Amino acid sequence: MIAASLRHWLSRPGWNVAAIAWLCIPFPAQASVRIQVLETDPFSPATLGSWQRFNVRFGYVTDEPIRVHGEAFSGGRKVTSATSGSPVYPIGSGDGMFWFAYTDAAQVDRLVLTAYPAKARTALTETALDVELRWTGVQGAPSTPADWVRRMDAAAEQRHKEQYEAYMNQPTPAWQSGLFLALVWSPVAYLVTQVMMLRRFRGGWRLAALAPLLPMGLVLVYTVAAFRAGSNLFPLVLIFTSPVALVYLVALLAVRRYRSSARS
Repeated sequence: MIAASLRHWLSRPGWNVAAIAWLCIPFPAQASVRIQVLETDPFSPATLGSWQRFNVRFGYVTDEPIRVHGEAFSGGRKVTSATSGSPVYPIGSGDGMFWFAYTDAAQVDRLVLTAYPAKARTALTETALDVELRWTGVQGAPSTPADWVRRMDAAAEQRHKEQYEAYMNQPTPAWQSGLFLALVWSPVAYLVTQVMMLRRFRGGWRLAALAPLLPMGLVLVYTVAAFRAGSNLFPLVLIFTSPVALVYLVALLAVRRYRSSARS
């Protein structure tokens, strides 16, 4: 019934004027955040293929920055799969988009959009839409999205590009550079420390210093195999395990020196 009403509403030539009028309504102070579904693409009911999107355009009025997330339900059970995520919507009024998609067969009969504070997960308000949607799980023929979908996709792409450029252009903190160099050189530092301690230690201390050899030997075998297989990430396991072995050896060396100084 709600889906039919929505289709009827969207088919009216003056729906954009009505949507703008809704956004201009002064709400009471206790209703500081409001969201409302304005239109969908495609209309419900709809049958969609694998990864085909069901796009929901909504209007919002808010007195604080918000994010808007969506959940999909079937028979009262949450069946949310891939979704668009949400940017931060600023104070004021405007419109946004949230989409749903599935790779496998699925059915959805209700969508719920919820507004949250930009930096919290406490729901401020929500709106629901009854739909009749079915995903086949089979790749469908490409469809032509509505003009508003293309506009919002382009805006999202531009926003992501600007955020990426801003992140790449920000100065790298010195501690990050130092941490990166320490990780990269940790295999060499571990190997030098391991050889040094095996040459200098005797008895039980030498046995304790042998402890990292077996796991690090297995890591080295894995690293060589990954390199020969052509993996671009072949050194990662070695880089992230070497600091652990190095810390163990340094701690062992510190304990031995402490024991020696205590006896003297």
